[in-house]
Amino acid sequence: MRTLIVYASWFGHNREIARLIADQISSCASHVICAPVVAVTASDTIGCDLLVLGSFTHAHHASRRMRHLVETIPERRLKRMAVAVFGTQTVDERPSGVDELVNMLTKRGVRPIVPPLRVILPAPDFVPWSRITPVERAKINAFVQALMDRLKPETSAQQEILPWSQR
Repeated sequence: MRTLIVYASWFGHNREIARLIADQISSCASHVICAPVVAVTASDTIGCDLLVLGSFTHAHHASRRMRHLVETIPERRLKRMAVAVFGTQTVDERPSGVDELVNMLTKRGVRPIVPPLRVILPAPDFVPWSRITPVERAKINAFVQALMDRLKPETSAQQEILPWSQR
């Protein structure tokens, strides 16, 4: 399974989350790439089985570059891969960058295969030196476990992988 994890990070939180996800997925996937959105183009998604997108929330929006990436991946290619979304925000209010990414994907006919991961950072202490809390780490672990459960070879051989919202 070829996995591409793309993240947008201002203060390092999404980079840390993306690396945690990559570390856990690498035990099950044959090829895992974890990269910042500034280093990824739509062509980098060719051949991906799993695309994981992560963004910060700023003024209720996802990263501009992440939005651009989602817009430029051909719809046909997006529909051929499993997609998941994660993101950080300072308070659990909506809409958030995660909501924006999910809405963009939905408009293109793609739904995430698991519920989006929302990591809530303690405001106003979300500065670079703050760390992901144990509670949030547990959420990250559960997110990865849900991804792996949905992508088990025996599951995909028996049935089509449906988005979490259609289960």
